[in-house]
Amino acid sequence: ADVDHQIALIHNLGLNGIRLEGRDMPDDFYQRMDRAGIMIDAGFLCCDRWELPADGSGVTEADYRVIHDSARTLGTRLRNHPSVINYSWSDSTPNPRQESESLAGFREADFSEPVIASAEYKGTSTLGPSGEKEGPYDWVPPSYWYDTTHFAADDDSRTNVGGSWGFSSESSAGDTVPTLDSIRRFLSPDDQEKLWREPDHNQYHANYEPGHGGYRFGTLYTFDTALSHRYGSWSDLDSYVRLAQLANYENTRAQFEAFIDHATNTASSPATGVIYWQLNKGWPTLLWSLYNTDGDQAGSFYGAKKANEPLHVLYAYDDDSVAVDNLGVGIEAGLSVESTVYDTNGKVLDERTVDGITLGAQEVRNRVLTPALPAETDVPAAQVSFVRLLLRRDGKVVDRNVYWVSSQKDVVDWPASQGNPQATLARYADYRALRDLPRAAVRVEASTRHDVGSPGMDTTSVTITNTSAAPAVGFFLRADVRRGAADSQELPGDNQVSAAIWDDNDVTLWPGESVTMRASYPAADLKGATPVVSVSGVNTQRLVVAAPG
Repeated sequence: ADVDHQIALIHNLGLNGIRLEGRDMPDDFYQRMDRAGIMIDAGFLCCDRWELPADGSGVTEADYRVIHDSARTLGTRLRNHPSVINYSWSDSTPNPRQESESLAGFREADFSEPVIASAEYKGTSTLGPSGEKEGPYDWVPPSYWYDTTHFAADDDSRTNVGGSWGFSSESSAGDTVPTLDSIRRFLSPDDQEKLWREPDHNQYHANYEPGHGGYRFGTLYTFDTALSHRYGSWSDLDSYVRLAQLANYENTRAQFEAFIDHATNTASSPATGVIYWQLNKGWPTLLWSLYNTDGDQAGSFYGAKKANEPLHVLYAYDDDSVAVDNLGVGIEAGLSVESTVYDTNGKVLDERTVDGITLGAQEVRNRVLTPALPAETDVPAAQVSFVRLLLRRDGKVVDRNVYWVSSQKDVVDWPASQGNPQATLARYADYRALRDLPRAAVRVEASTRHDVGSPGMDTTSVTITNTSAAPAVGFFLRADVRRGAADSQELPGDNQVSAAIWDDNDVTLWPGESVTMRASYPAADLKGATPVVSVSGVNTQRLVVAAPG
């Protein structure tokens, strides 16, 4: 059941593949991935016994027999699963004897999928170059993902060069701050307090190692430093978590969108794919995950989901242009794109439309239009704008995407950043104006139905409408299904239905705009209670309404 739920989350994220690094799974896992159509990039683990010394020192004949037999066993288990597309070594290439023994074992098993020498930009004379790269692993700004030129000339591994070019086997901006519901399930009261008070605190649910910078990921120091510079200070756990959701959302969205946008970048090296480091963990975490072990889907989840919508409109951080993509299998015609730029008070600064767009299957169309944004500024004259993008098909909105953009942009110090798993910035973007948005009013209506086609499943629909009389944006509105009562009261304690899978969330609406979102979940998770829906935003009152069936 847990695997089925995770497959549903993977599909909801719009991902078509995952990576297994040294963690080979039970047979039924691969069978389910076969049925789900999810590709598996399988391989050996780094940083342990599978990563042997290049000169073979200390490796015994018994070790090589184990390597040979292991490859034969792995090949036998995986050879008939169409979901398995390759088997790979990790950071380092195998030494010559290790390679020959492994390849012999795979041949004996009649394993015919590609065997790749490394997850980095390395190769061997037998297997050839891998064509892959890795990193970063800690905080970088959204614009980092659009870079295609900065890597050290003497780095033949192409590690920590970021950027949307080539195939990235593992990369992300590091820390993922869960929702407050999830945090309260696994962090002790002391760790909760230190999460927002002490950025340099060694968190047990990160990598649990002191210090920060380089390959030390035990604290949230780098993430918190960027968060405070870009969004301002926080006063308690709730305000910290709220700001962290914004930062995680904008970053995962940019990572995936950059690789989509640069898929057409034939002038240098087109982006061919990216695997997020990491999809999930085996226990609750603050580091490297798109969803938590309790099913929690925080800002990082919904940012990635938004980027990977099958028919999608996106804003490119490198040149402020707008692109559209069709990740589906059929032709999409009758498309139009609208961009509207607002200031933080709701005033329209720019409007543009382009229509008559037809996209083939898997087509990306770059620079369909370029919004006029406020001119770039330096400290302390930052101006924050919203860019709302609407993609219509035959007049009906099929995708909406909202960005917050500062005239004071992030500036990466590339000489200081190259070769490091995090970015050093010469200047941070300034989004502090988002803390002073005018208050917005929203109306929430919700209902629930039993899914006839999926026995035991319920679907709750919630419609959110911005009813503000003044032009106040309702910013980053999140909905959650909770256990409650018919009078719209929540049950005390942990009441979130964390297994709910939403078709959209973390939405932004201007006055008069409305959006309907749906969440599917096992009816048993209500534990006999009435479903209620909570909706909260950066600048709105938290509302709770009953969602009767």
